Amino acid sequence: MLLPSYDVFLSYSRADTERIRPLVDALRSEGYRVFFDVQSIDPGQEWKKRLDRSIRGSRTLILCWSANAHGSDYITFEYSRAQALHKPVFPWLLDKTPLPAMLEIQGIGEPDGAKVAALLRRSLGLTLARRRAIQAIVAILIFAALAIPTWRKLNPPPPPPWQYQGEVTDLHTRLPITGAGVRLTLGNGKTYTAVSDDQGKYTLQNLPPPVPDHIHLEFSKAGYQGESDTVPAAKAGFDPRLEKEP
Repeated sequence: MLLPSYDVFLSYSRADTERIRPLVDALRSEGYRVFFDVQSIDPGQEWKKRLDRSIRGSRTLILCWSANAHGSDYITFEYSRAQALHKPVFPWLLDKTPLPAMLEIQGIGEPDGAKVAALLRRSLGLTLARRRAIQAIVAILIFAALAIPTWRKLNPPPPPPWQYQGEVTDLHTRLPITGAGVRLTLGNGKTYTAVSDDQGKYTLQNLPPPVPDHIHLEFSKAGYQGESDTVPAAKAGFDPRLEKEP
């Protein structure tokens, strides 16, 4: 399928060329691409193929209808071919010559070509340039929507830091111990420390990923016998019980 190269295919009689130039100028000044063929077609050429290709390459057709256009094989072929291709056809009545019966469309009777362009603006819609800009933006958004998940899959973000927390209590009274030192050692030898609060609770934050299978914990406080153990890292809340020194 031939992609549109023009917003408008102008179908007209060469005898009306000067009459329709204001329409062409007004449309072009608004950014519309107009196929305005001022060359005559030699009957010996394959004119139907040439016209068919041009009509296929246009989004719409403006039929400049007049006594000069009436009965022209070229013009009859142009508007009938546009209809067959489901292209919108907009008649502009240059005189009182009745439109062909097959065109069940109300024509524009305004004689001023520039005003006709203004009347047709809504029907013609966005120019090809704006349509292509929108299509490009949409294509970029679609590409990004498809590419970002793929990129994330191939480049996953690093795992977030993790934390470990628990509570230190007295072995006999089970009361919380404030100010107990906590020392956590990972498998790579790195250590992290914390101190229990007034409720005996402690939290070791921003530990580097990934979470190891096991960690080693040591607890100490002046006047108490310390305790240490290696526990599963996923078992948050290891509850050591310190015993007062005799």
